[in-house]
Amino acid sequence: MRFFILFATLLLIAGLFCTAYANDYLIKPGDTIGVTVMGEAELTKKVIVDPKGNIALPLMGSIAVANLTPEQAAQLIATKLRSYLKNPQVSIELVEVSRIPVTVSGEVKVPGIYPVANGARVIDAITAAGGTTPKADLSKVTITHAGSSESIVIDFNRFMLYADAVANPILNPGDMIVVASFEKKSLGMISVIGAVRTPGPYPITQGITAREAVMMAGGPTELADIRSVQLRREGASQPVPVDITGSGSDNPILNPGDVVFIGVLRAMGYFTVQGGVAKPGKYEITGQTTLTEAIAVAGGTAGKPNLSQVSILRPSGTSNQAIAVNVDDIISGKASDVPIKDGDNIYVPPGKERPRYLEIISVAISLGWLIFKQ
Repeated sequence: MRFFILFATLLLIAGLFCTAYANDYLIKPGDTIGVTVMGEAELTKKVIVDPKGNIALPLMGSIAVANLTPEQAAQLIATKLRSYLKNPQVSIELVEVSRIPVTVSGEVKVPGIYPVANGARVIDAITAAGGTTPKADLSKVTITHAGSSESIVIDFNRFMLYADAVANPILNPGDMIVVASFEKKSLGMISVIGAVRTPGPYPITQGITAREAVMMAGGPTELADIRSVQLRREGASQPVPVDITGSGSDNPILNPGDVVFIGVLRAMGYFTVQGGVAKPGKYEITGQTTLTEAIAVAGGTAGKPNLSQVSILRPSGTSNQAIAVNVDDIISGKASDVPIKDGDNIYVPPGKERPRYLEIISVAISLGWLIFKQ
């Protein structure tokens, strides 16, 4: 009997530690959430967040949960329940995310009405509609809110090229998105190849620049080197470097038959990160990379590592050079960051924090021992 009590206590404590929440999601109207109050079946139920962001629960009435994380909402409900229950244990599960209808038309592959997640942006709606056609003018994407006679026009190119969030706004229920078409008569065909999302031939009109051609091809990929763009023109002996980030002479107007090529970032070497990081492994060096950037690339720190004793094992001829670095000093500005070189092996000493499962077992054994003594 005493063993059963000890085992049940261990399971109970382990269950409390294993409860997980969606830490970054904010609850929105229309979401379905599951509220669980331990030991209280009448208070455990699935509820839909109403348009005002509230849910209704027995004893407590209406509770505002919109724009809270599930964990924050659970804490709020537990606080209100303390007037009725002793030490209530509350958890919230996100059962279903609400969706809103938006209409996408114009130069998209599959125009129509699409349900997108509440909080979705313009790119989500365009993606749901199959992406844009070769005739799409991304500098003129119109958004009209439901019930409004006024529209806003965004230059979606700015999001595709610079990740400008202003050019990729959050959508409202009933929004209508129209992707404009190039109105000028086509002069012929050009090609966009290399590190773009949809390489291939495209019709051009008078005044189209290399940058606009790249946007027609879906924009650069994540691995694109936008500093390595070339224009290959018929009759020219050499490719011409192009600056698609500007609007001057380095971003030329295209002629029929032109080919725009975007190169791929090439690895300048490799480094490894081991120890107290979230994603240990081998990573590429694609530019000037520092020690703190290398740790960030490996997912950042995990647990409570000892950042004052980070080491770099660097190949040097036939041997290895050990470099000790105090990353805490780098973060605080007391020391300069360390450039990473090809072949560097970075080790972040993990913290000596006691494993959680040992804490659980220790607490369970202590409780069991008290029960045994009684």
